[in-house]
Amino acid sequence: MKNKKVVHGKLIGMRTITNINELKANMQLLDKYLNGKTDPEYSFALNLIKRGICFVALPENGTYKFYPSRFIGYFGNSMNAHQNNNRRDGRVTNAAISVVLGMKPETNSDLDKAYRDYCETLGFIANERGSFGVERKYWVVSL
Repeated sequence: MKNKKVVHGKLIGMRTITNINELKANMQLLDKYLNGKTDPEYSFALNLIKRGICFVALPENGTYKFYPSRFIGYFGNSMNAHQNNNRRDGRVTNAAISVVLGMKPETNSDLDKAYRDYCETLGFIANERGSFGVERKYWVVSL
């Protein structure tokens, strides 16, 4: 239970990632959910991508894959852990990812176009903006 915080027997949050390997592990799990195309994990992953605001953008074969910070920024995350994390907050995970990657996410019209294209390959049309009407931001990494 080292990644969860329990107070008076109640789960109140998870710790954030602290290194690149923890980030990669969450990215790989999200890929597994998408590649498996088995519900409920598949729909869960699509919903994370559809509703995301800040993403790690990973170049792959001339395009990009996008990983939402609110999921990949928590240590040892999973669908079940994410759904039971009452304190999940993108501001917290954005700060943790920024420390691990040594940069802050930025708006980028080219990456936003690539994100829209990625969403179409996943079978849905991207929202005009991220959740809460916020402009999407990106970290670009090569892992």
